[in-house]
Amino acid sequence: MSRPHFSRFLSAIAVAAALSWPAAAPASPPNVVLIMADDLGYGSIGCYGGDARTPHLDRLTAAGLRFTDFHSNGPVCSPTRAALLTGRYPQRCAWVPDEELSPDYRAQRQANPAQRWAWGISPAELTLPAVLRSAGYRTALVGKWHLGYDFKFHPLNFGFDEFRGFMGGNVDYHTHVAGYGRKEPDWWHGKTLAPEAGHTTELLTRYATEFIARHRAQPFFLCLTHAAPHDPWQSRDPARPLPPAEAYREMIEGLDASVGAVAAALRTHGLERNTLLIFCSDNGAAAPRGVPANRPLQGRKGGLHEGGHRVPFIAAWPGVIAPGGVTDATAATMDLLPTFARLAGTSLPADLTIDGTDLMPLLRGTGPLAPRPRHWLFGNAWAVRRGDWKLLGEGDQPRALHHLGRDLGEKTNLLAAQPSLVDELTALHRTWIAGVGRK
Repeated sequence: MSRPHFSRFLSAIAVAAALSWPAAAPASPPNVVLIMADDLGYGSIGCYGGDARTPHLDRLTAAGLRFTDFHSNGPVCSPTRAALLTGRYPQRCAWVPDEELSPDYRAQRQANPAQRWAWGISPAELTLPAVLRSAGYRTALVGKWHLGYDFKFHPLNFGFDEFRGFMGGNVDYHTHVAGYGRKEPDWWHGKTLAPEAGHTTELLTRYATEFIARHRAQPFFLCLTHAAPHDPWQSRDPARPLPPAEAYREMIEGLDASVGAVAAALRTHGLERNTLLIFCSDNGAAAPRGVPANRPLQGRKGGLHEGGHRVPFIAAWPGVIAPGGVTDATAATMDLLPTFARLAGTSLPADLTIDGTDLMPLLRGTGPLAPRPRHWLFGNAWAVRRGDWKLLGEGDQPRALHHLGRDLGEKTNLLAAQPSLVDELTALHRTWIAGVGRK
């Protein structure tokens, strides 16, 4: 479908949704469904200008609110997931001592400290599922964990009532053997290894819709963290392998079908109007060669240019979030914990530092987000954002300054032209580092 025709298609869906949009939301505690893609780039889906066929995500966008300036808290998987669970910058999460890790996992983390969260976050952290469970929610993680391999760091020890999926960073989509670490079968039902035949995306979708059906009579939090389109780039049919670029597109379209199945399950059980449904990605894409998955951004997964951390984010909730909206408000993964906690009607400890902020005023259309700086740190690289200005640095030195409002592709370095601003932003970064630690 051409872009003009597609725009008219989205408009038609938005108008239809608006005609049935009621004035008030249900009074009962709302369900929360978060669907997180893995390595999905900003420009990978139809409603963000991508070439893949994503009718279900396009429909979700037309029925809800699309963010154009949403960010993962890290440019790779595990720091973003730590921010999701804690509502804090991942750098603020307590370091897990070496002696708490199995020897082989200890050695792996020592070889890759930039992704330290993949081997565990501290059990002392207050987590999103624990907060919601204390408010009476049934909580489930379906899909990727990647916040600890040892059983001490199992998701059921961090507030989830149910877990179906894999512990590590990725799996073969057909055999479910881990691609990292010990490279053993990594497919779990709770704390039991439970191999099952089937394609990863389709199995996770089935588990998610079954969870919705089982718990339709009580408030629930479903965290569906897909593997797709993270590598390996494999076709749905193992007997018909596709070239990487074609497999990647097929994986995105399978992800879209999963979103459609979850949305359909909510409608089937009469839950759509009492459920906040969110779709996002954990970081930018590292796509096959020649696939412009992060367009129009510069950079990719693992880097701190916009392509590494500016990601799709769509929120829908009939009766609460007006349909067909687009916002350029700056938000991040860590904002979800305070948002969901407020929805659940629960409060957070007064002495706990939460870096995220409640997004519901923005989602409801009742008020803007207060401006605040944003920070990223990965290895020796860092970035700080204030308004449209973004400063990138390495070590203790600023390297590039960009005005994202005029230069979203980060092509023009204004470092030499704005020395006072560079000093201000560098000072912001140093103050932040002093508070969270360089880790």
